[in-house]
Amino acid sequence: MSRIRRLGFAAIVMAAMLVGGAPAFATEPLTTSGHVTDPDGFLSDDERTRLESEAESLRSTYGTIIDAVVIPNFSDQEPAVWCQATLEKSRTAEKGILYVVSYEDGTDSYCADAQFARNLTTDPSLKRIFDDALASARNNYTSSPLTSDAVSAGISSFISDIDTAIYIHAQVHRHNVTMQQGQDSRNKDDTTRIVIIFIIAGGLLILTLFLELRAKLREQEQDDGRDTKSADLTPLVDPVRREALRLAAEARRRLSEAEEQVRAAEEDWNFARAQFGSAAAEQYGRRLEAAKEAIARGLDTHKQIEQTPDSHAKRRLATTITEDLDKNLAPLQDARKEFAAQREKRSSLPTQLADARERLVEELADLERSKEELSSIAGLYPESMLASLQDNPQRAEQLLESARAALETAGAHLDTDATRAASALDTAQRALTMANAQTDAIFSAKTDLDAFRERLISSIGSVSATLTEVKQLDSSDVFSPLLDEAEAAITRGQRALVSDEDPLGALENLRDVELRMDAILAPLMTQK
Repeated sequence: MSRIRRLGFAAIVMAAMLVGGAPAFATEPLTTSGHVTDPDGFLSDDERTRLESEAESLRSTYGTIIDAVVIPNFSDQEPAVWCQATLEKSRTAEKGILYVVSYEDGTDSYCADAQFARNLTTDPSLKRIFDDALASARNNYTSSPLTSDAVSAGISSFISDIDTAIYIHAQVHRHNVTMQQGQDSRNKDDTTRIVIIFIIAGGLLILTLFLELRAKLREQEQDDGRDTKSADLTPLVDPVRREALRLAAEARRRLSEAEEQVRAAEEDWNFARAQFGSAAAEQYGRRLEAAKEAIARGLDTHKQIEQTPDSHAKRRLATTITEDLDKNLAPLQDARKEFAAQREKRSSLPTQLADARERLVEELADLERSKEELSSIAGLYPESMLASLQDNPQRAEQLLESARAALETAGAHLDTDATRAASALDTAQRALTMANAQTDAIFSAKTDLDAFRERLISSIGSVSATLTEVKQLDSSDVFSPLLDEAEAAITRGQRALVSDEDPLGALENLRDVELRMDAILAPLMTQK
C-alpha cells in the first residue's frame, strides 16, 4: 500500500512539473568553446557573431584572448569562484581573460591566467582599469532578468574597455623601452669619456676638480631627463589622447559591423540577381563594391592609427573611416530596402491582379454611365462649352481596352515570369487611372459649368501668382517651356471667360499646369 502511495506521489510531482514547468537547473562550471560560449542559445546569431568579431579583432591585434560565457546562473557559487573553475577547464587557463555573466540575476565577474592575475595583483592601475571595465559592463544591466541586447552590450563594453587599456599599456611600454635604450646609450658614452679623461688627466688636481664639477652637472642632467620622461607620459592620459582612443575604438567597431552588413548584402544581391535579373541588380552591385572598397580603405587607415603616436592624427584618421563608411553604406542599405519592397510587391501580385480586374469592371460600368451623363448635359449647355468632353468616352474606352489586354498578359505570366507580369499589371493600373480621369471629368461637368467663371478666375489668379514666383526664384531658361505653357493656359482661360469657349478644357488645362509648376516651386523655395 505504501508503495502505491509513493508511486502516486511521484506521479503528482511529475504532473506538477509538466503543468508548472520544471525549475531552472543550476549551471556547473564548463569548458568554453571559442570567444563566446552560450550553451542555452540566449544570444541571437547576429549578436554572437558581432561579439566574436570584436574579440577576434583584439586577439589578432594584441595577441590577447578574451572569452565570454553567458549562462542562466552560477549554481549558488560566487561569480568569481565559478569563473575561476571554468577558466581552469578552458584555453584561457594558459593565456587569456574570461568574462562570465548570468542573465537571470544580472551578476558577472572576470578572471585571468596565472601570469595576468599576478600582473593585476602587482599593478594597482591595471587592476583599476579592469574593475572600471567591469563597472562599465554592469551599466547595461538595468533589468532583471537581463535581455539578450543588454548582455550583448555589456560584453561588448567589457571587450572595448580592455582593448583600450591594452593599447594604452602597449604605448606606455614602448615609450619606456625607447627612453631606457636612449639612457643606456648615453651612460655608455659617458663612461667611455670618463675613462679617457682619467687617463689623460694623470691625477692632476685641477682636472680632478673639473671632473667632479662635470659629474655634478651630469647628475643634474639625469634628473632633468627623468622629469622629461614623466612629462612625456602625461599626454597618454590627457583628454585628447582619450578622445583619440575612443574614436579609434569606435572606428574599429564600425568596420566590424560594416563587414557583417556587406556579407549580408552580398547574399541578398546574389538572390536579387537570381530573382530580378543581373541588369536590374546592376546598381545594387556597384553600391556593394563601393562599400567593400570603403571597408578596405578603413582597414588600411586603421593600421595607420595603430602606428602613429600623434593623438590628433589618430582622431583625424578615425573620423575619416566613419565618414567613408557613412557615405558608402547608406546607399547599400537603400538598395537592400528597394529590393525588399520589390519582393513584397511581387508576393502580392495575385491580390493586385484580382483588385485590378474588379476595378476594370467598375470602370466599364462608369463608362456607360458617363455616356448617359454626357447626353443628358448636352441639352443644357451650348456645344462650345462641352467641346473638351466630346472625346472623353472614346478615350476612356480605348484605355480600358488597353487595361484589359494588359491584365490578360499579367495573368498569363503570373506563375512563369513575375517580372513581365508585374510590368503588365503596372500598365493596366495606369490605364485604369487615366480612364477614370476621363469619366470623372464628365461626372463633374455640371458642377464645374455652374460655377465655371468663379473657378476660372480663381485658377487664372493662382497660376499667375505661381508663374511670378517661379520667375523671381529662377532666372534661367530651364523652366521656359513650362512657363510658356502657363502663359498660354492663362490666355485660354481669359478667352473662355469672355466667349464661353470650352471653359471646361481651359479649366482643366490651368489645373494641370498649376500642379506641374507647384512641383518645381517647392525645391526652389527650399533653396531660397
